[in-house]
Amino acid sequence: MIGSWYLYAGFSDPNKMKYDFSFWRAGASVVGTAMSAWLAHRCSRAALPVAGVTAVGTAALGALNKKLKGSYVARSWRKESLKEKVFNRAMPVVHAVEAAALVAGVTGSRLKARAAAAAPLAGPLVSAPWYPQARKLGLYFMGFSLLGHWVEILFCLGIKHGIFKGGYDRSNHMLWDQWLYPFPAEGTATVLADLVLSPAKGAIQQFGSALANAGRIPGALATPLSLGASFFLNQVVCTSVDFCTGMVANRNYELWDYRDMRFHFKGQVCLQNSLFYSIIATWGVWQLLPALEKLMGRASGTALDGILVGFGSFFGFISLLHLLVPPDDGSEAADA
Repeated sequence: MIGSWYLYAGFSDPNKMKYDFSFWRAGASVVGTAMSAWLAHRCSRAALPVAGVTAVGTAALGALNKKLKGSYVARSWRKESLKEKVFNRAMPVVHAVEAAALVAGVTGSRLKARAAAAAPLAGPLVSAPWYPQARKLGLYFMGFSLLGHWVEILFCLGIKHGIFKGGYDRSNHMLWDQWLYPFPAEGTATVLADLVLSPAKGAIQQFGSALANAGRIPGALATPLSLGASFFLNQVVCTSVDFCTGMVANRNYELWDYRDMRFHFKGQVCLQNSLFYSIIATWGVWQLLPALEKLMGRASGTALDGILVGFGSFFGFISLLHLLVPPDDGSEAADA
């Protein structure tokens, strides 16, 4: 079931795909199927109800979509194309079989667990010492890949209203209309902040405290000096990453161009944006990431596993939709 939706996302043109009923139905089916499998793996009693709702919902909402829009799923291709035959003719039949198999598989799993008097699994999804850290970083990457997009929108709105200097492209469909388009660079930056900048901030704080305890600096200056040193380090790292990314992916200034900005370097980085990113990074490693770490510490491993499975399955769907852009065949999206 998940594979068929992922295939559909990978072959769809995001520029012609709307966040409409068909899109959210697909996302709900992906999440419901993933959660059904995870709950069945845990021998949970909730597995069968979730699988049943997912199976019935996938078929029933597909029929409703076809009645309302004239197609089983939203299409970004010509009616006579091969994709039309696969996704709007074969997919309903495949989903009917998959829905029945989902319910049957979960039912069988539940009956075996009941016969063996198996209690719901209490352990993590993966029993390995590295898993909790990997789970946290995975959630950071996915969450901040989406949040980074929305921060970029806020920054452009700041340019529009004169808060920041620079230009922005209002016709950028990817930025303004596809608001679930993940920005992997921001997700990667958050992972690096947790792995590199946060430990560096802790080391800087310890060094400042040691200087204060030794009487080399006043105790009241330990935190401000540590904050300043952390900010400087964050600025060096953020600006370096931004410049290296630009030299690799923005050699022709297709994504951004700072050559008209003051205090720029080769048009790839500028002082204004460097300060902006560094302020966010410093706030992140001093306030946001510790708060998230504390929040995750209060949550149970089962809850975090459920979030990872549900959110991860949906993130995979939107990533395949937006990051695998097929070549434009000149066709226009149908009214449906």
